Amino acid sequence: MILGEFGFNLGPVIASAGVIGVAIGLGAQTLVRDILSGIFMLIEDQYGVGDQITTLEIEGVVEKVGLRITTIRDKKGVLWVLWYVRNGEILVIGNASQKH
Repeated sequence: MILGEFGFNLGPVIASAGVIGVAIGLGAQTLVRDILSGIFMLIEDQYGVGDQITTLEIEGVVEKVGLRITTIRDKKGVLWVLWYVRNGEILVIGNASQKH
């Protein structure tokens, strides 16, 4: 209200704040999904460091497990490829190292 008294037009500022808020909300949605998936993956012990897994057409050994990203070492011929997979994108996983 004070800025309005000085002749400052608040309409564009409020509209911009709304658009920026929606953009941040949509970006945060993916981040929250990745973190929640990582938490449940750790609680359920789906895989761990050193496990041989297959997911998203990637087959390799788990190098690092985080709340947001899982790192998988994949061997393609003689070249080792390191994959960084967001936990929210992992829908199906096969673990050849766990015996139940």
